[in-house]
Amino acid sequence: MHCLIINRGKIEGMEDMEELAKVPYDEAFVVDLDAITHYRFNFKMYNELSKYIEFTLMAYPYKENDLMDIIVSGASRVVINDTLEIDTIKKFLDITDELVMRCSDSEKAHMFHSLTGNMYLSCKIFNVPGVFFYYGPFLNRGPNIIPLENFPEELRIDC
Repeated sequence: MHCLIINRGKIEGMEDMEELAKVPYDEAFVVDLDAITHYRFNFKMYNELSKYIEFTLMAYPYKENDLMDIIVSGASRVVINDTLEIDTIKKFLDITDELVMRCSDSEKAHMFHSLTGNMYLSCKIFNVPGVFFYYGPFLNRGPNIIPLENFPEELRIDC
């Protein structure tokens, strides 16, 4: 799955949103660096993106309202950070089951699975059922593994 990077309010490598009509894919993994580094969500951009492609959004919301706004703005799935408190994760799962947890270790993956989570973002594959969005160094293929192309190097902190 191709990664699109939002940085400073723009999609890297694209002049404008109309370019999305020409991409050879209908689904992408979107990394919003503005949201991750400055907690500034690009809601209007998510809305525009959703007109062209389906997308999983890595933006690390930590408030319920932000999660709801992201979903309303068009994201199909939302990546959350594994640093969230368990109570917050439970509340998020009450809002949507389309959560992907960034997991740096097996313990976090098992905890998320115990709360009914079943999608993970990692450079490792853990022994839990579900789907893995994989950005690791090895070409890993399988029915439940979605390799990510162009995942930002600066976010590969746990590999």
